[in-house]
Amino acid sequence: MIRSGLARRAQPNLVCLMPSIAILIGNSVYNHQSPLPCCREDVKAMTSLLQSTGKFDRILNHIDLDADSMRETVRESLPAGDEFEEVFFYFSGHGLQSGADLYLSGTTFVESRPNETGVSYSELMDLFRSASPNVLITVIDACFSGALLVKSSQLLGPVSKDGLRSVLQFSSSLDDQTSLGGDSLSAFTRAFLEACLRKTSGVVYYTDIKNTLRDEFIGNDEQTPFFVNQGTGREVLVDDAKKLTVFRASFFATWPADRNDDEETGEADSNQVVLARPLTSKELLEAAEQNMGDPDKVQNFVDRLFDGVVSKFKQSEFSEFFQTSVVEHKDYQESVTREFLIRVLSRENRPDKLVTAEITRKRKEANSWDQAIIGLMSSLNQGWTEHFTLHLNCEMSRAQLKLTLTPRYIALHQLQLVLSCAPSLDQCYVFEMVTQHPRTDWDSFDRDGREIVRRWYTLGWADDVEFLTGKICEALTKSVRDHINDTSKRLDEGE
Repeated sequence: MIRSGLARRAQPNLVCLMPSIAILIGNSVYNHQSPLPCCREDVKAMTSLLQSTGKFDRILNHIDLDADSMRETVRESLPAGDEFEEVFFYFSGHGLQSGADLYLSGTTFVESRPNETGVSYSELMDLFRSASPNVLITVIDACFSGALLVKSSQLLGPVSKDGLRSVLQFSSSLDDQTSLGGDSLSAFTRAFLEACLRKTSGVVYYTDIKNTLRDEFIGNDEQTPFFVNQGTGREVLVDDAKKLTVFRASFFATWPADRNDDEETGEADSNQVVLARPLTSKELLEAAEQNMGDPDKVQNFVDRLFDGVVSKFKQSEFSEFFQTSVVEHKDYQESVTREFLIRVLSRENRPDKLVTAEITRKRKEANSWDQAIIGLMSSLNQGWTEHFTLHLNCEMSRAQLKLTLTPRYIALHQLQLVLSCAPSLDQCYVFEMVTQHPRTDWDSFDRDGREIVRRWYTLGWADDVEFLTGKICEALTKSVRDHINDTSKRLDEGE
C-alpha cells in the first residue's frame, strides 16, 4: 500500500501519476455541545478500511479539531498547484443547518457564530475545487448533513466546469433530520463500512456502496441518507474486495454490532443476517503475517525502488548539462532530510521501533535575568528547545540514496535527490527530497541548498514500486528542466 505526504499508495497496473489522499476528522469532545465518543471510533474504523484498499498515498486522521484547525488541515493537505487523482473527505461529529449551508462543528462550536467556530460545506467545496481532483468523495456523518446538497445549486450544476470532474457525496441524513450515534460506531458510519464489505471478491464501486445504503435505510423515517452522484458510475473504492479480508475480520471483532432490544430480550428476527464468526487471534495473526516485512522483503523492496529510480533517471536528457553520481548509506546520514524524517515518523502510529524518531523538549538553562525574561515570555514558548533523535535500529544494506547532478556549466546550480526508506512491520515509509544548491566556491556548492520537492509515502512490502519510481523521476526531471530554462532565460535577458 502507499500513502503519502503527497504520495500515492502504489497499485499494480496503475498508470495515473497523480496522488490520492484521504482526510478524516472526528470530533467527539465539544465545549458547548454534547460529547460524541463514537466519533473517535468512527475515524479509527474508516482509517483501517482505507488503508486496506491500498489506493491512498496519504491518509490523515484527526480527532477533536476546532474550526481553524479543520480548515488548516484541509489547506495543508491540498497544496495550491498540486493535482490529485482522488480526494476522500470524511467527517463525523455535530452538524448544523444555518441558512442554506451546512456547518461542520469544530470543538468550540457556538451556534451564534457558525462561520467562525464551524466550517461550512461550501467553504470545503472551494478548497476541494482548488485541488482539481479527478474524483472527490465526501462522507459526512452529522445531523442535517443533507442540507447543502438539497438546497444549493453550486454543487449540482457546474461542478465539472469548476475544477471537479466526478463528485460522489454520502450524507448521513436529510436537512431536517438528526444522525444516530451508537455504542461503538455511529449508525451511518457502521452501515457505510458494512456496505463496503458486502462483496468478498471483484471490484467495489462507490455506487455499490450507495445502493446498499439506500436499501439499508429503507423505511427508516428517523434517518434517511442523501446521495449525490455526479460521475461515471465507475469510480472505485478498491479494485479487489479480497484486499479487505483482514479488515473484514478485524472490523467485526473490534467494532461488534450494537445490541438491540431483540438481542437483549433473547428474541430473534427471522430476517436477520447472521454474520460469519469472527476470526480467532491466531487466524488474524496468520492473515496479517502475509503483509509483514522481513529482511529479505525489505532488501527486495529497497532494491526495486533505488535501482528503478537510478535506472529510469539515467534515461533522461540531461547528460550534456550534468554529471550524475550516486551515493548510498546504510543509515540516515544526509542531514538535509533528518528533520523531515523525524517530524513525520514521530507523528505516525507505528507498532514497532525499527526506527527511532523522537522530538523532545528541554527547558533552556538561563541565569536569573534570563529566567525572569523567560517567565514573561513563556506564552511564546521562549524557554524551551527541541532535540531531535533519529536512529535506524534494524540492519539494512541500503537505507538512503543520494543522486547528485553536478553541472558541467558554471552558470548552473547543483541538484540533489535524496531518497530515504524507513521500515515498519507492515509497510515502508519512503521520503523524497529534491534540493538545489548554488555555488559557494568555484568547485563547491552550498551544503543545505533550497528545497524544491518534499514528499513522503507509505507502501506495503509487496507493492509494485514502478508507479513511485516514475513519480519520483518525473519530479526530479521537472526540477532540472525548470532550472535549465530559468537559467537560460536569465542569460538571454542579460541579467
